[in-house]
Amino acid sequence: MSHVILTLGGVAFRDMEVPEKISFGGRQNVVVRQLIGGGRVVEVLGLDDGKISFSGIFSGGDAVSRAQMLDAARALGASLPLVWDGFFYTVIIEEFCAEYYKTNLIPFAVTCVVVSDPLASLAAIAAPVGNLISNDLAAAGALSGQAGMSLAGISAASLTGVLAIKDELAGIVGTQGVALSMANSALSGAADAQGGVLAVSQINTISSRLAAAAAVTGYVGRAAINLESELL
Repeated sequence: MSHVILTLGGVAFRDMEVPEKISFGGRQNVVVRQLIGGGRVVEVLGLDDGKISFSGIFSGGDAVSRAQMLDAARALGASLPLVWDGFFYTVIIEEFCAEYYKTNLIPFAVTCVVVSDPLASLAAIAAPVGNLISNDLAAAGALSGQAGMSLAGISAASLTGVLAIKDELAGIVGTQGVALSMANSALSGAADAQGGVLAVSQINTISSRLAAAAAVTGYVGRAAINLESELL
């Protein structure tokens, strides 16, 4: 999965940090009443999302700071966006475990509790498509500032506008990816502690923007798909 962009809150995972697998899923709560004669009545009570878990290895000069960011998020109990491929969740980190081998080698494991699944919820499928588009763009707008852009004025009825934002996001992800690589190089080549601290600060800022841009891309992407289906 090394080609997959995975983000959790302000951490954008890269290289060995991206897990080989991510466990997800859950169950549907049902009540089954057996009837005389062998029949049954099944009542559907709603979704019960399971926990999402994955593991990897933080590496590079900022391994410690990135591990600390996730541990701090666990301690705060904050709701965070978890995004990869076509999956988009709001989660709380229930458990974060890490093993410090050395400064640039920290294996970790994360277990998240799903707060909401705004893009894949079966309940949402029954909602009007127009509502889904508006909700997705609203969620994207809430994260857009962190990504270094603005969705002000974007219309839920304008496919051209939504696609333009999608293209802009692709550019931001690419630019931030290059900037992250350069910041890592700067950290590796830092001549003194001050230079190292500055590089780590830049890495954290860029990672946060990249994480937000990836999350916004997911919301805008689904809005574009739903809007295209509405216009057909």
